Amino acid sequence: MSKCVLMNMCMIFDNANQVLVQDKVHSRWAGITFPGGHIDDGESIYESAIREVKEETGLTISNLKQAGLIHMFNTERQERRIIFLYKTSCFEGEMKTETDEGKVFWAPLNELGNLKLAPNVREYYKVFMDNDISEAYIESNKGFTQKIGKSDGAN
Repeated sequence: MSKCVLMNMCMIFDNANQVLVQDKVHSRWAGITFPGGHIDDGESIYESAIREVKEETGLTISNLKQAGLIHMFNTERQERRIIFLYKTSCFEGEMKTETDEGKVFWAPLNELGNLKLAPNVREYYKVFMDNDISEAYIESNKGFTQKIGKSDGAN
């Protein structure tokens, strides 16, 4: 039986068509990504996204909309990760510019592809942005992506 880890991630938009990103540096998953993290025991998925964004950015988010999910399976570790994706443009508070995990900053949405993204974030982005895609499946062994699929059956 495989282990299952539940996580969240949130794409936060401003009114200038920018998204809030992190440049994670102290992680085996380094690079530009969206705020998010693990879901704690006894915590709802929605509440966990609000908590993680607050911890990582200083902002309090609200009015989160489900954007799909990422389903990953690591064949070597026999570990399944399910990442629940949310989007919002509702936030308040003072943004941190850096945390223990790395720098936090606004990036123009149309330039996101030019940044050094964390592994598989390009696939996450597709799920966030395409209303016809509700899931991406990533099977990996030793960190290399072997297969990516979508909920509509296309590969």
